[in-house]
Amino acid sequence: MTGNVAPEIIAATVNPAMSSYMAIEARLGGDKINGKKVVILGVTGNAGRLAVTVAKYFGAAEVIGVGRNAERLAEAEKLGATVVNLGNDEDVAKALPQFADADVVLDYLWGDVTAKFMVPMLRLRENHAQPLTWIEIGSIAGQTFALPAAALRSTNLTLVGSGIGSIDRRDFLGHMPGLLALIEDGTLAVATTVFPLSTVHENWPTQTTNRVVFKP
Repeated sequence: MTGNVAPEIIAATVNPAMSSYMAIEARLGGDKINGKKVVILGVTGNAGRLAVTVAKYFGAAEVIGVGRNAERLAEAEKLGATVVNLGNDEDVAKALPQFADADVVLDYLWGDVTAKFMVPMLRLRENHAQPLTWIEIGSIAGQTFALPAAALRSTNLTLVGSGIGSIDRRDFLGHMPGLLALIEDGTLAVATTVFPLSTVHENWPTQTTNRVVFKP
C-alpha cells in the first residue's frame, strides 16, 4: 500500500469487500467466474453492492442483483448489474427464467429468501447437468431452510460456504494484497461517515447506511 487512500476508507471498505472477494478468489478460484453469469442475493447492502464490482473484476459476463430497496437497486444497476426487486413476488417469478441458468450465486440472505430462489431456479434449468455453485456468505434472512434431497440428486448443484474458518489463514493473508490493491486504486469503496473516537458514545449506533468509522 502506498498511502494514496485515506485510512478510514480502507477501514470501512475492507470487511464488506472481503466477503465477495474471498468467496470468489479463495473459495471458488477467481478464474472460475470468467465469462459466467453471477447472481447476488442481497445486492442492496454494502457488501452486496461491492460484490457487483468484484464479480465484474473477476470477469463475470453478467451480474444479476436481487434485493428490496429500490434506491440501492438503482445503485447496483449503475454498476452494471441487472436488478430484480425481491419485494414483488410476481416480478420475481417473471425474472427467474432470465437467470435460472446462472453459474454462480453469491448468497447474503439464506433462509426463506434462498428457499424462494434455489429450488425454482433448479427446476427451470434447461440443462440440469450444468454446474451451479451456490456460495453461502450471509444469513440475514434466516439461518435455515428446507432443501429437498432431489434437488441435489437431479442437478449439478454445489453448496459452498465462505467465511472465517472456511479459508486457511495463510491463504487468506495471501489474497489480502489483491483486495487492498483494488481499494487503493479506487475500484472498491463504500460511502463512509467518520466520527472522532471521542464521540463514540453519542454516535454509536447511528442512523446511516454509510459505513461508520471512528477515527482516533
